[in-house]
Amino acid sequence: MVDRSLDSTAAPATEGRGFDMMAALIGPLAAAARGLWVLFSISAFLELVGLVLLLRALISAGGDAPRGSLLGGIVLVMLARLLIGFALRPLSDIAERQRSVAAADKMASPVSNLTIAAPLTAFVYILTLYGFVAPEPAPWLVQFPAPKALAPAIASVIDAGVKWITSNWSAFFDAITFGLRSFLSFVETVFVATPWPVTILVVLILAYRLAGPRTTIFTAASLAYIGLLGLWAASLTTLALVAVAVIICVVVGIPVGVLCAKSPRLHAFVEPVLDVMQTLPTFVYLIPAVALFSIGKPPGVIATVIFALPSMIRLTELGIRQVPGNVREAANAFGASPLQLLFKVELPLAVPSIRLGVNQTIMMSLSMVVVAALIGAGGLGDGVMKALQHLRTGQGFLVGFAIVLCAMVLDRMVRGAEAERRKN
Repeated sequence: MVDRSLDSTAAPATEGRGFDMMAALIGPLAAAARGLWVLFSISAFLELVGLVLLLRALISAGGDAPRGSLLGGIVLVMLARLLIGFALRPLSDIAERQRSVAAADKMASPVSNLTIAAPLTAFVYILTLYGFVAPEPAPWLVQFPAPKALAPAIASVIDAGVKWITSNWSAFFDAITFGLRSFLSFVETVFVATPWPVTILVVLILAYRLAGPRTTIFTAASLAYIGLLGLWAASLTTLALVAVAVIICVVVGIPVGVLCAKSPRLHAFVEPVLDVMQTLPTFVYLIPAVALFSIGKPPGVIATVIFALPSMIRLTELGIRQVPGNVREAANAFGASPLQLLFKVELPLAVPSIRLGVNQTIMMSLSMVVVAALIGAGGLGDGVMKALQHLRTGQGFLVGFAIVLCAMVLDRMVRGAEAERRKN
């Protein structure tokens, strides 16, 4: 009975695949009636642009440009209608085949689709045509009616809050700055003060052990490039900053990712925070960092951590969530405690995702090198900024390529261990 009903409903849609003249005359609303909202949006956009060109050409004075706009408008309107006429039936057939019986029962009727599409189309068409065609549109339509005093008032409240925090919590931020500066100075001293033959030997041994001979050869060539061009100290300073930022991201990101995977409520709270951290422009991070921690390397580390931390948290959470349920059930059947389940089952199985998070954190930290140089972080970013200030194109390319080589070496070393494990 179900198969016959499907055949009977699908039969009218597959009777013809040619040009649908009625649909072409009706326009985008014909696609909306069938529930083809993508086709509706594309055809309505083409038709609306064509109508704008057409009406502006008819209203304006003569000349070559108006005739070109007139022709372009006619072509776009005809193209939109031809698209509806030729594509409506094939797309309706495809959509009909993909619907299940349950989905077909819940599908909106053509009348309800038109109830939504008709007023929406009229609203968009009328306002758009009026805004583009009218000689002097209403000011409220051209410019958003925003209160002029609103933005300055909010900005003053934020400034007052930052001043209050810096004056009342100065000891707290000074302690964080001192800790970060001490840790960064120690790592930088280890990297820079170590004799370069020892550093090269250790890096090549790590590259060979983690990623094999090919990556070792590439690493040797990259280190030779950095050393021969006089970028050795600046590169190690940059890597020290990246190392500190990555360590902080790993120490904070893995526990938070595990907690988010275990607690839906915490996930719902942390998710929008991570979205803001990832989408906020990188230069915006520097404003509160400088306001709270002054200038130098510590605010550069903090800005880098804010930018790179979301990847570590998200990929750790993803790795924990992707652990198969039957594996958890087997561990629970053997009497594993929650901590044993986490450390002996879930985290080992989530290692590939966590390693990918470390890789992404390293790459995103390196991408902040130039931005952090604006507030005195130094390293290779400082060389790029000086080349930009003095228009030294060649020097800028050399320093930029050194940053690329550092990123490629670290990426291959981190991913190489996983590739070798899969081969074995």
